[in-house]
Amino acid sequence: MARTTTPQPDAATTGARRRREPADRRRELLDAAARHADEHGLDALTPSTVAARAGASKALVFHYFGSTAGLRRAVALEAVSELEAATVPPDDRPLAERPPLVVAAFLDAVEARRLLWQDLWRGALGEDDATQEALARVREGLVARMTSRVASTVLPTDPPPTGDALTPRLRLLTAGWVALVENVTAAWLGGSDLSRTEIERLVLASAVVLVPELPEPARGVVLAIARANSAPAG
Repeated sequence: MARTTTPQPDAATTGARRRREPADRRRELLDAAARHADEHGLDALTPSTVAARAGASKALVFHYFGSTAGLRRAVALEAVSELEAATVPPDDRPLAERPPLVVAAFLDAVEARRLLWQDLWRGALGEDDATQEALARVREGLVARMTSRVASTVLPTDPPPTGDALTPRLRLLTAGWVALVENVTAAWLGGSDLSRTEIERLVLASAVVLVPELPEPARGVVLAIARANSAPAG
């Protein structure tokens, strides 16, 4: 059943709208759209709801985003970019700390925008090429960021680790593992008896499926972390 709302103008937008330059208006509308999606989900986002929330005209929303799909795409792409940036661990952290840091950052980011991510994982914008390409990039990059070497051991001429460094076999395993993580996380966000700590341990334990195709030293690190998180917390 579609979620229906009666949006009210945001105080932040109504008070500042006349003082904003035209070049800032798209940002203002996009911020209002992001807040609406966070509160009501991506499927509830329309030019009408954003116009009402921002105290703007629907025509102005269409001017900047073109269509309902274009509006939802803009919000989704920002969320994906935020997730991608959040899951980059500090370069000075040792390899053994990187998988837990990446998983924790992943869960932090999607939990903060749970309704939006639940809609994306349910297939919102599933036919939108730009959104799906961005999701594919962040999905492949997730494993690369978990298992890459720290900056101090990478030559300055080395490219940053990305999904392009994955072998075909590891790329296939990565796709399957990330799909598992997304499904498990979506179910947890929808309501689960598991605590945040327990879901984090479950995700880390499930990374054992990647081990056969990971190179050393990442293989040993991920295997040790998966084993450590497979045992009951105590």
